[in-house]
Formats: sequence, C-alpha cells, structure tokens
Amino acid sequence: MDEKQKTVPAFPNRRAVLLAIKDAGYQISRAKFYRDCGKPGKENGQIRVNEDGSVNESEVREYCKTLKRIGGDIEDLNDIQARKTAKEVESLELKVKKQEFELDREKGKYLPRRDFEAELAARAVVLETGLKHHFNTRVGEWIALVCGKPEKAPDLLQELNTALESELGSYATTRSFQVIFEK
Repeated sequence: MDEKQKTVPAFPNRRAVLLAIKDAGYQISRAKFYRDCGKPGKENGQIRVNEDGSVNESEVREYCKTLKRIGGDIEDLNDIQARKTAKEVESLELKVKKQEFELDREKGKYLPRRDFEAELAARAVVLETGLKHHFNTRVGEWIALVCGKPEKAPDLLQELNTALESELGSYATTRSFQVIFEK
C-alpha cells in the first residue's frame, strides 16, 4: 500500500461497509453487496477493495448512489476523516490542558497532595497544642472568674469561646509553623 492510500479514510473491511450502508438507510442484501464487491487488490466489481481488505469511503459513497434509499441520511455513513480529525483535536486539547497544568504547578500554583495533607496535619497539631497551652496557662484565671460557682458558668463559657476564637484566628493565618513529626 502506498503512502497516499494510508491517509485516505477507509472502512476496515467489507462487513463494516455493509453495516454502515444499512445504518445509513439503504436497502441492500448481504449477497448482493458481496457480489458487487471486487476481489481485494483487483479493479473488478462496483466497489474496489484494497489489498488489506479495507474499503475507501469514497468508493462506498459512490456505490450508495446506485442503491435504493429507504430512510436515513448519507451522512450516517460516518465520515471517517471527520471523526478522526475530531479525535485528534480532542487529543490536542487534552495535551494543552496537561501542559498548562504542568506549567501552573511549576509556577507554584498547585501543591502536591502529600504536601497539602502534611500542611493540614501540621496546622491541626499547632491548633491543638495552642489550645492546650492556652487552657493550661489560664485555668487559674478561669477558676477565679467563676469562684467555683456553677451559676457563673456563662462567664466561663464566654471566656473559653474568646480563647477558642483567638487560637482559631492564629490558626487561620498564612504564617509558617515548624512541626516535627515523630513516630
């Protein structure tokens, strides 16, 4: 097969052609179709079959002009070249998106998932440690605040909420923390 034939849109075999013709709404029997097909690599027959058994789309379109139509559309023959081009365009678009993502990642717009999860874990440890420290250092003040009386619980609750808001505020900053993970 020469280079020119490789780029011509074609059906892979005669069976695929017959199915496409029927799907396009043409009336044809299997026996008539195979009689009208030439031998592979020969010029005989109404439809020329390539040496590899494939059939050029242009041959099929010409052959369909001689058939009786019972419905469908000639475009139902699925223009192979148009489908191939659409798939190539889709593939190129995916490659461009991937290249854009890689470029953005190199610019630092994205973090690897492992690094992101480690950062979240580190921040959670910082939050927990900060809250515990805050509670331990101010427990005396809070006991004195309520004088050991349950009726002063709302005052204690307000102080605890203030401490929590303070720690969450420092947790939400973009400051860098240094955390050491030990097993």
